[in-house]
Amino acid sequence: MYEDNFHGMFSRKLAKWAISCMEMKGPDGQMKPVTMRSVDDVLEILSANKVELPDEYIYTAWYLYHMTIADYPKSLKTDEQRAMYVEETLCDPDGDPRDILSCFEAKMCNAGIPIYWERMM
Repeated sequence: MYEDNFHGMFSRKLAKWAISCMEMKGPDGQMKPVTMRSVDDVLEILSANKVELPDEYIYTAWYLYHMTIADYPKSLKTDEQRAMYVEETLCDPDGDPRDILSCFEAKMCNAGIPIYWERMM
């Protein structure tokens, strides 16, 4: 049912939940939650960096932006770098933006964290 409604992309609820699960290593070496920025903040960052995406990509982009903070803190340090990563990942000519959700599903499965799809609608 989720797939029928969102076609392999993140819904607002799924992206928000996924971001709330993200952690990054702090300066003291301890894991800490990623600070969530609003969808509007991330859209402003993308726009300021001349990244334009179709509306159906908005929540997947929101997820990806936060993933760059959690997973690539050394190589993607600035909002400009993060915006470019989001654009290049979603608009990869030989890629598929639905792969992002598939990768997230695999991460959750490998971590033993269930996704309650009916709640993510």
